[in-house]
Amino acid sequence: MSPRRLLALLVAALCLIGMQKAHTEVGAKRAFDRRAARVKVVAPATPPTISQESIDIAVELYGIDIPGSADRPELDLALKDRGLTTRGAFMDRATVTVGPSAFTSWALLGSTLAHELEVHCQQSFLTIYLMDAVGLDGTGEAERQAYIHELRSAKRFGLPITDADLIADTMEFYYPAHVQGRASIPGRVRTWLARNVLIKPRTI
Repeated sequence: MSPRRLLALLVAALCLIGMQKAHTEVGAKRAFDRRAARVKVVAPATPPTISQESIDIAVELYGIDIPGSADRPELDLALKDRGLTTRGAFMDRATVTVGPSAFTSWALLGSTLAHELEVHCQQSFLTIYLMDAVGLDGTGEAERQAYIHELRSAKRFGLPITDADLIADTMEFYYPAHVQGRASIPGRVRTWLARNVLIKPRTI
């Protein structure tokens, strides 16, 4: 066998070994991820300290995804609301801040982060502005989406019933389902528009 052919066979063998190793590692990682997903997250019973560290821990604890278009959430001691997402109408990055009232429990902190990062950061702020401009209550519909996401995720965060009731009451008080906008478009149509155009498609 010529040296060139021997070298080609050796390279091919090394490539096959490398591919097999990579395949095995990917399989092991997937198996680990499946096992990890089945592990129930148990947050500490004591409330989190009002700190940036608690925010960072909650993001990891509950597996909250930070979109590529958003910065990491930051503590804002002056913020009266639990959380706030700000962004310009166009291509600006989203900025998420968390206020002290979100720290009454780990569950509420996680729920607040999901409200901001998993919903508001995925919404089209330009669409919200345009809906508001023509009287379609884009802000209200955007907020309802975020609060509904919190209620649907109550089990994930272990929200006590008192917190879930407070979230539902807040949504209905500030953002009721039936709002008479300036435009004569039924609420059902507004809701359909909100569901189909406010949330930006996720990229993986």
